[in-house]
Amino acid sequence: MSGKFARFLLGGALVAGLSAASALVARAGRRPFSPEAPGFRSKGPAGAKVAIVEFSDFQCPACREAEQPLRALLALHEGRIRMTFMHFPLRQHEWARPAAIAAECAGRQSRFWEYHGRLYDRQAEWTNKDCDAFLTSYARELDLDADAWGSCRRDPAVGAAVDRDAAAAANAWVGGTPTFFINGRRFVAARQLAELGAPFVEKELKR
Repeated sequence: MSGKFARFLLGGALVAGLSAASALVARAGRRPFSPEAPGFRSKGPAGAKVAIVEFSDFQCPACREAEQPLRALLALHEGRIRMTFMHFPLRQHEWARPAAIAAECAGRQSRFWEYHGRLYDRQAEWTNKDCDAFLTSYARELDLDADAWGSCRRDPAVGAAVDRDAAAAANAWVGGTPTFFINGRRFVAARQLAELGAPFVEKELKR
């Protein structure tokens, strides 16, 4: 075998190998991304074909804006999507971390999603120096055990849970909020979720 022909075969094998590797990476990227989170921050069937993971900040205006297309997507495919929320309070948002802790404690009384909804729907109301009073009023509206909720907010383990989510965000190269992973594929903010994420969900459900 001539040296030239041998190099040709080797080059072809290398290209084929790289193509196969690329295909494997592409398939791997579409596997559900499932960072560790308590069960109360997930909803939808565990075996759903589509898994959405959101890294979000309750004080973030872009996160509030993304709520409408996200809620519409979940309603359209109710029972076919697994949704998981991950805390990622940004440092520049003074009240985001207290809100995350408050929601986490509501979750420990099985009311995470209701509390989550209030935080986004009333974002303009509580993001100020009266934040604590509003967070407490939302807990009262949901009939949470006030003593247990207050004690939970002071528990260092709850803050540590929020920090673990932020670490997971860093490990996934999340640079801003909201960031969504749909079956492992990244979509950032409301526009990408609505214009690219929704068709991707449709495609994944048909696979």
